Amino acid sequence: MILKCSYNYISIPKVGNSVNENEDNVLVPSISQLESEPIIKFAISDGATESSFSKEWSDLLVSCYKDKPFDLANLPSTINAISEAWQSITSVIELPWYAQQKLENGAFATFLGITLNLEEKTFEAVSIGDCTLFQVRDNELIYSFPITSFEDFGNTPSLFATNPKFQTNFEKSVKYLNGQVESGDLLILASDALAMWIFKRLNQGESPWLSLLTLLNYEDYQTDFSNWTSNKITENEMKNDDISVVLINID
Repeated sequence: MILKCSYNYISIPKVGNSVNENEDNVLVPSISQLESEPIIKFAISDGATESSFSKEWSDLLVSCYKDKPFDLANLPSTINAISEAWQSITSVIELPWYAQQKLENGAFATFLGITLNLEEKTFEAVSIGDCTLFQVRDNELIYSFPITSFEDFGNTPSLFATNPKFQTNFEKSVKYLNGQVESGDLLILASDALAMWIFKRLNQGESPWLSLLTLLNYEDYQTDFSNWTSNKITENEMKNDDISVVLINID
């Protein structure tokens, strides 16, 4: 029997920023893809604020995950092709000289993609940086990838770069995972701020995904989730950052 899945997701800017300043981007399948295709893809990317046009870079990365190979053998040509697309977008934008100098350094972003094979009950994940995949079964965390604990987070995660001069070695920085899924599993893709909060609550013996499932099922979930994260930031439970999450329920 082929598994089915459904999902909820949200991506919001850091408190104080507008929607257009959100440098996170998310890829989710269409409803028709969910209903007709056994292989579906999700992705999340977090653009680095310190770089130029990282919002556009993270958008291209998740969009291209739909139909470009991200395996280690093909990754250099894939990132090069996406980088050329980014350069074609940014090269026509008129900028002051100081912004032009910054643009020459390029853009940077973390990335996490997952390809679900609902017929074979398997998944493949690829990641660079600290966006995190959580796999929950029977209300217990059975795996997290590539981050496995709160202590794994740092200030300098590995990143996909538009400028090859600044690209880290793929063999060392890009991680791959093959796994299996069962009916009833919950998969969570989270950008770093929310992933850190999840690990904090896990360390307190809680099941933080229950709060996320509840929040994203509210009718006005955009407002409720924004208010909830704002409260967590005020209470110093979460850092003020762009926040994105995808909840995938396997049926």
